[in-house]
Amino acid sequence: MSKKGIPTSDDIYFRIINNGVSKKVAVVESYKVNRRKDTKTQDSFGEKESVATYGAKTSYELEISRAYATDEAIKDGIYLDELEDFEFVIEKPDRTETYSMCNWSEVSEDGKLKDKVTENMRFTAAKFNRVKK
Repeated sequence: MSKKGIPTSDDIYFRIINNGVSKKVAVVESYKVNRRKDTKTQDSFGEKESVATYGAKTSYELEISRAYATDEAIKDGIYLDELEDFEFVIEKPDRTETYSMCNWSEVSEDGKLKDKVTENMRFTAAKFNRVKK
């Protein structure tokens, strides 16, 4: 965790769990999360307006920019475009947010002369967990 309390790319990463062992496979410079909740209205017979609203299914769509594979992941031959059922973790000063059961829908690469190749990704998470520190 960053000493200043502001998350850095070391605090935002992809993790896979294989045979009970957690492994950080990439760090990320930036991310964007869109949380959507299907909201429904409840109607009552004879009423002209709905009488209540309630939340239904929540979905999590994420976009990450400038992901760098860790040296260990490269050594192990792990590629972001081959990941399935992975976790995306964001360490914040007061909590850890984990998006799990993730699968990607789009992966792209950027490469510049004398610079590391970075990957960008869009993916969907089935579950979200927030743990206060």
